[in-house]
Amino acid sequence: MAAESRKSLAPSPSDQAPEEDLVIVKVEEDHGWDQESSLHENNPPGQELFRLRFRKLCYQETLGPREALIQLRALCHQWLRPDLNTKEQILELLVLEQFLTILPEELQTLVKEHQLENGEEVVTLLEDLERQIDILGRPPSLLLRVLPLPRREVLETRR
Repeated sequence: MAAESRKSLAPSPSDQAPEEDLVIVKVEEDHGWDQESSLHENNPPGQELFRLRFRKLCYQETLGPREALIQLRALCHQWLRPDLNTKEQILELLVLEQFLTILPEELQTLVKEHQLENGEEVVTLLEDLERQIDILGRPPSLLLRVLPLPRREVLETRR
């Protein structure tokens, strides 16, 4: 009896979406996204759009659980591009996104303004900022308003 109920719950092959359908989702261009949030050289604006849509997909806006999962898979593939990126590059994208999420808001803003390309550049910028805070003795919020740092100048000080 339990086996029969499991069979009735399992989708039949005709109910399952063909593999091609998993990556084909109509995505309309949205020109309202924040261009400053693109943080990677290999993360062009279109890819950033897919990341944002992946993160903000609303279940209630889909036709059901299957479509929601199909859309999430498609947006994830379009964002992370496993056909073009290595596992290490994909992990770097995920770790960098999470790292930026845990930063205080003022530091997130600073990082976005500098359009940094990877985690090492973000760390370099933040370490340079910490050194300047130690030298000037100002709290980060004042320093961020008083001393805007040019993107490449900060990175070149580490080399």
